[in-house]
Amino acid sequence: SSPREFANPCSILGLFSLRSRKLSSAARWPAMAAAAEAPSGCCAAEGHGPPERTGSSKSGKLRARSGSTIKAVFEPSTKSAEDIFTDVSLDKSELCEDMAKSFPMLCFCSTEGPEKPQGMCRFAGAGHRGRLPFSTRLMWVAPIFGFFALKFMKVGYQNKFYMDDYPKASLGIIAFSSVLGVLMDAFTDPKMASWTDNLRSKYGRRRPFVFASAFFVPVVFVLGWSPALVSPGVGASLWYGFFHIMFKLADTMFCIPHDAYGAQLTPIYKEKTVVWRTKEVTSNLGVLFGMALVPFLFVTAQCSSTPDDGCYEFPLIALFFGLPFMASCLLLAYRGREPSPAPVVEEDVGNRFKSEDTIPMLISTFLNKPFRILLVTDVVKAVGYDLPFVVMPFVTAWVLGEKCMPAGKAFQYLVLCNLFCGLLAVPLWSLLAAKTSKFQAFLVFNVMFALASCSMASISYDTGDCSASMRAVGCMVFFGATFGGTFLLADLISDVVDYDQLLTGGQRREASYLMAINFVPKFMNIPGESVPFLAMAYLNYARPLKEQFRPPCGDSHPFPGMSPDAFCHSFYSNETVGQNLCSDGMSCQQYVDNGVNFVCNLALGECGIQQNASVRTTLLMCLSMIPAIFVLCGVAALCFYPKSAKTEASQEAVIQAIARVKRGERVEDPWREGSFIHPAEPPTHHAGALSYFLPHELKGAIGSAITAGLGTAPADLSSLWHRPLIWALIGAALLPIGGAVVAAGFEDLYDDLGASVSPLGLMLIGVGVVVMWFNGVRVWAALHLGKSGVTVQEVVAKLNAVAPFVGAARIELTPPAAA
Repeated sequence: SSPREFANPCSILGLFSLRSRKLSSAARWPAMAAAAEAPSGCCAAEGHGPPERTGSSKSGKLRARSGSTIKAVFEPSTKSAEDIFTDVSLDKSELCEDMAKSFPMLCFCSTEGPEKPQGMCRFAGAGHRGRLPFSTRLMWVAPIFGFFALKFMKVGYQNKFYMDDYPKASLGIIAFSSVLGVLMDAFTDPKMASWTDNLRSKYGRRRPFVFASAFFVPVVFVLGWSPALVSPGVGASLWYGFFHIMFKLADTMFCIPHDAYGAQLTPIYKEKTVVWRTKEVTSNLGVLFGMALVPFLFVTAQCSSTPDDGCYEFPLIALFFGLPFMASCLLLAYRGREPSPAPVVEEDVGNRFKSEDTIPMLISTFLNKPFRILLVTDVVKAVGYDLPFVVMPFVTAWVLGEKCMPAGKAFQYLVLCNLFCGLLAVPLWSLLAAKTSKFQAFLVFNVMFALASCSMASISYDTGDCSASMRAVGCMVFFGATFGGTFLLADLISDVVDYDQLLTGGQRREASYLMAINFVPKFMNIPGESVPFLAMAYLNYARPLKEQFRPPCGDSHPFPGMSPDAFCHSFYSNETVGQNLCSDGMSCQQYVDNGVNFVCNLALGECGIQQNASVRTTLLMCLSMIPAIFVLCGVAALCFYPKSAKTEASQEAVIQAIARVKRGERVEDPWREGSFIHPAEPPTHHAGALSYFLPHELKGAIGSAITAGLGTAPADLSSLWHRPLIWALIGAALLPIGGAVVAAGFEDLYDDLGASVSPLGLMLIGVGVVVMWFNGVRVWAALHLGKSGVTVQEVVAKLNAVAPFVGAARIELTPPAAA
């Protein structure tokens, strides 16, 4: 390669090009010329064509072979946007122009046409012809590395750090904060999804939020690791609670718009798999560095096992990952492209109730049958995904023990095994999806995940011969290899988004669907994030011993005739009154009365404790059998997934049907035989308020007026508010019950361990608030419709609009009989 090739801004990583130039293929695709002038991941350039073949034929073949190899790695062979319309009887040029407008990050460079292009994307062969360049995928996925490194460093270390190190936070307050954070998500996630889906900005729907996240996310994580700014105990507990809630807000601000951005990159079936596979690899690398490698290399005992001093490594590491996250977000916000904003819908202007509001969005997404199946699957297995990572640091410390290796190192080794095996398995899951289908691969993934979780039940206490630790490593290898297929769910959802675009007549709601698949399972995360800690507190979880009162043991203990464990037990059993060898709040005898054993941690060469059998069993069940049961329930739900929605051909049929509907044609639903979809009609004045109700509720509002031909008659709206009112009252009844439970355990929150029922009461309050809000607003919408005098004809129009979602036939008003 010549120096000019390396200087060429289109070489290898066109992401960092100084200025993108117009594609010469714009002569064939006039509508794409304007898109090509904007910053692009596609690097077709004026005057920077493919390098001329100079020198010997051997070197030319070597360059060709190397280019082919890189193309095979970075630009997998998939159908292009042009190939999708090969068998369609519409104008191919016009279809591809529409595709370029809807998906502006695609690259349409091509060697075909009356004139050979002067510039081409490198390693693109005959051209991308409507594919996604590798540099574009890299630009989109780059912020994921920093965010997942920050997130999983928090998941893996922060709870245990706040509980066992110098902050000495209350378990009850930590559990309370976890519940409160999820409840915040209950309102912020849907609002963010609706906001970013319907934002009409010249900067796009996603990039403004990516830009804001560049600054907000690093600040939250750095300060969250800095409890030294407040006092230990209650002060540190409240500090944790505040920044845990800020973390939830940061997660919402970044993940929902960013994931939605990924779902709008390409419409191509297998290329979507490549997009989400790239995200999976990048996120695993982020987890690997944030949860294992960097803490393994730079976190000392000051932050892991010495509860009487400060910790500065974690805030510095958070800053280390936060800076590249900031840079990559700013790059994506500056260089990315999005479709032009949609025009304002007439029914939305001046109306209090709009179709784009949170409740109509949740209702319409739930009416989408393929999505509903995936949602039910994800809800029941949400515990299975997250619970193992929540309890893993405690499992290595108290179930495996520290006779073979320190708990911190054991945790890092297990995480390394999990992530390395997950990274290695991602191409295998991608290959399985390509050879069979995304759905079949996702089904196999769930079954294997349940089996991997069950295998964790074989982990037991290591007596010092390291056999139990090696068994744990083997289980984690199996678990990690299975976990490499988690990207398949988002891959399936991106196909469902295309189907939703067909059902709605052209509206794309990527954020709404990707949010819902994460939002609803978060309520299952409430018990997953809080109940284990409450159970540990009620089962007499024991904090680690004071560092200054941990005598050396093992080969160095002063009583050769006594076993190391017996020496440690004897040392603490001889505690005198006021000596406080074990802790300031409990005597060593109380430790023994609670079932705690004093053992010699041979890997550390000092005495420690072994939690009682109930705590160890609870941790092990949370790691293994409980997740497996929930995941298997999700597998059962997948049996109801529509057969016609499982293949590449079915997804391409959806793309083709969308193109026909855009041109005013009536098409048959490719995923529901016998159901027909009509072009979208202009919404009625009250379409927004009517969107707050389910189809069967709307049918009750028209009654026999259909057959009587009374289209202009007022609708009977009593059926719209009766049922929501009952549910709103049920939700309201939960509030005082939950408040009483919170009050009953409030004082216990400030005990040493915080064994309190208050988090359970907060769960009831949260459920009550959500139920009351959801149904209360629907009652309000019904009353608004009653005052506005909505007619039967408007209700019928709304029913016809949602008919494709439920496979119902359109309703035609029968003209009244002549007198």
